[in-house]
Amino acid sequence: MSLRKFNFLPILLITFSVNLFAQDQSRSSLEKERDINIDKIEEAEKILKETEKSKDITVGRLNVINKQINNRQGLINNLRRDLKIKSEEISTLRMLISSLKNDLKILNEEYSEMIYYSYKSKSSLDKLTFVFASENYNQMFRRFNYIFQYSKFRKNQIQEINEVSLELKDQEKNLIELNQKQRNLLNNEVKESSKLINLKGKQRKIISNLRQKEKDLRREINDRKKSLEKLDKLIRDIIRREKELLSSADELDLLEITEGFEKNIGKFDWPVRSGFITNRFGEHPHPVIKSIKVKNDGIDIQTSSSTQVRAIFTGKVSTIAFIPGMNNVIIINHGDYFTLYAKLKNLKVVKGDTVSEGQVIADLVTNKDGVTQLQFQVWKNNIKLDPEKWIIKK
Repeated sequence: MSLRKFNFLPILLITFSVNLFAQDQSRSSLEKERDINIDKIEEAEKILKETEKSKDITVGRLNVINKQINNRQGLINNLRRDLKIKSEEISTLRMLISSLKNDLKILNEEYSEMIYYSYKSKSSLDKLTFVFASENYNQMFRRFNYIFQYSKFRKNQIQEINEVSLELKDQEKNLIELNQKQRNLLNNEVKESSKLINLKGKQRKIISNLRQKEKDLRREINDRKKSLEKLDKLIRDIIRREKELLSSADELDLLEITEGFEKNIGKFDWPVRSGFITNRFGEHPHPVIKSIKVKNDGIDIQTSSSTQVRAIFTGKVSTIAFIPGMNNVIIINHGDYFTLYAKLKNLKVVKGDTVSEGQVIADLVTNKDGVTQLQFQVWKNNIKLDPEKWIIKK
């Protein structure tokens, strides 16, 4: 009977350990993802409070609500995946405990049987008689060895019972802890689901209010379009003029900067340390008036009012300008590449300055609606590029 125990228990323990290791890795990944989601929720909550200082319902506030909904949904999905892992762990653990209980039962039965027959059969004197009654030396040796092995087997049986009992206690304790963790996760999921429902209610209310202001929204869309057209003309003029003024010595210096810029695609830090993208590159339906498509030559990053703007790479300030709707604009030359930063105030650089990667170049303007937003563009000569492909993915 004991042999059967040793055939199955180690295999089950090894299988459980392998599963646990894989689940630990998944859990570690989920915990990191959860921490990131929580950070994003807290960051967006701070930005939302700033937009709520204004009594007006704005697209900026809607953008934050939309982001919060995505963040909350991400957190709920994370909790559900973790719950699935916990359920699998509990199921595996219950199988292990059941097997341990069965093994313990078999071991106890075997040991009781052994004690019973030992008591019925031989005393110490009987054992000696059994050995010395041998017909020859070889038989005596075999009988002595048998008694020795039998005694050893009894000790092993006691040790096995103790080991299995301890393992059973440990795994039952683990099961209690896992059940508690599962309950905590379920409670968190319920809380987050409730918050998500509230956010979706706010979202519907804001969209409804904004649709009643369609005329104002259309004017905002038109004003933004004009501002982007002026930005487009500004940067094209700057690129053309700088290419015309290039000397051969300048070209060599700029070639090195160009190569450095290209090598960092997808690796640049964001031009602001916090925030989220509200309007992506290219054409997209307006968040409220779906029949209208809005064009973006860069990306808009909504952030908090205290956030500073930083150069994403080494370069030279080509120009500083003011454009209605975009406020102050800084354009930085990186060889064949140019980066544009708009909606700025409190400029820290002037035209002709050399800037280093990560250097603070300005603060951001907060508009009358409490929205703080950076317009960020990346160009290669006269070609507009998607800035999101150049910065680190969050």
